[in-house]
Amino acid sequence: MSASPVYLDAATAAPLHPVARQALLAALDDGWADPGKLYTQARRARQLLDAARAATAETLGVRPDELSFTSSGTTAAHGAVLGGLAGRRRIGPILVHSEIEHSAVLHAAERHTAAGGTALGVPVDRLGRLDVAAWDTAVRAPGVALAALIAASHEVGTRQPVAEAAAACADAGVPLYVDAAQAVGRVPVPAGWSLLTASAHKWGGPA
Repeated sequence: MSASPVYLDAATAAPLHPVARQALLAALDDGWADPGKLYTQARRARQLLDAARAATAETLGVRPDELSFTSSGTTAAHGAVLGGLAGRRRIGPILVHSEIEHSAVLHAAERHTAAGGTALGVPVDRLGRLDVAAWDTAVRAPGVALAALIAASHEVGTRQPVAEAAAACADAGVPLYVDAAQAVGRVPVPAGWSLLTASAHKWGGPA
């Protein structure tokens, strides 16, 4: 008798949850039409989309019109970082981030620096936890347009002090982007962020 296989990579992707499977099948069956049109099938697609948006917004504690769906967590992270920086261009060219951000955020930082901006990495301790004092100093520097902090490490599991980092950002008048891909669906959504991204396939949603 063979043992059941053990899966230990849920930080990358989790199996599709039965309820998510039901919702996905309903969307495939009834939500295939253009939700922007007015005929019967399109109205059904709009109902499914609006219901999904409302449920997700309630989980995150935001209004439905503050929520955007993207094709992947990477796309969302790039949009948050580069869009956030573009919107604050007049404030300055500096992005502050922890040194252990997800590669999607680090790649966005590379694009920012290649375009003439500045990215400042804040160190972490031997357990991967943010140096809050260094973070506080970094976000208070002149010209900081945006700060980015991962909520929990996808590699070592360390949960970051988002509340403390957010308080420092608030005092400095700097918006905080939180990559919450490893937090949403597992622990309460951290408070104090201005931009937040998550990825459904990490907690049982479709890829």
